[in-house]
Amino acid sequence: LGRAGAVADLLSELPVQERAAVCARVIDEREYGEIARSIGCSEMVVRKRVSRGLARLRARLATR
Repeated sequence: LGRAGAVADLLSELPVQERAAVCARVIDEREYGEIARSIGCSEMVVRKRVSRGLARLRARLATR
């Protein structure tokens, strides 16, 4: 699979809201405020979702 494939698999395992926030921030390179406006929540909520999602990905990648 390689590292990219492993990341894609792990992304699919994240909760939907975290996955959407991580993808928007990291892959689409959108700003936190822009993501917040597009999904109708606060910037702080987006920051928390991205942080949690990335932490889950790091932890899972470390065990592979």
